Amino acid sequence: MKIIKEYFSGIPTLGVLSLVTELFGLFPYFVEEKSLERYSRILKVPVKALNIGNSSLIGSLSVANSYGIVLSPLALKEEIEILKRFLRENDIDIVVEKVETKTTAFGNLIATNDRGCIISNELKEYRKKIEDILNVEVVPRDVAGLSTVGSNLVITNKGGLVHPNTSEEEIKRLKEVFKVDILERGTANKGNFSVGAFIVANSKGAIVGGDTTGPEMLKIEEALDLIE
Repeated sequence: MKIIKEYFSGIPTLGVLSLVTELFGLFPYFVEEKSLERYSRILKVPVKALNIGNSSLIGSLSVANSYGIVLSPLALKEEIEILKRFLRENDIDIVVEKVETKTTAFGNLIATNDRGCIISNELKEYRKKIEDILNVEVVPRDVAGLSTVGSNLVITNKGGLVHPNTSEEEIKRLKEVFKVDILERGTANKGNFSVGAFIVANSKGAIVGGDTTGPEMLKIEEALDLIE
């Protein structure tokens, strides 16, 4: 199985609470060890439970790809040390760095894979810094007229799912940025347009909010190229 439906302690906004890349996954402390082991099998990466900014909002306060992780200025020194230790233990050599901004919800405002990145115009003055950490071209733009690009897009190295109101022209441009052939419009968690808030994924698997319907699951599988 490459895609599963889950709640984290009854909460379906998995993208707000966790972060997944091609190399690792980060989940909140309240996720049980047995569940973490299952997620590791689905995503085929090592996983770790931790806090960011003394909070379980990992997916909101950080964003990452296979080259680096951008951390909110709220991230604590001891949390960064826990993260770096986990990465070292799993032979993952990436940049780990805080970006000092007034805006802290990077996961809501940035979407990236290993080939490209888009950021909200709210972060455009930090474009070069984010580019240096993630080691990909960074393009400031909206998605479906919304600045919360990370909340309204899920992208991997194989494909992506985007807010239903995204135009054909936007989809074309996003495919060029992320260098993917598949980018579909869709919803998650029973019709919610903010797909990034309810889905975490890499090219090997996905975990989606527990209210996601059968037709939505199929669309997500297709968009992320996870159908076996």
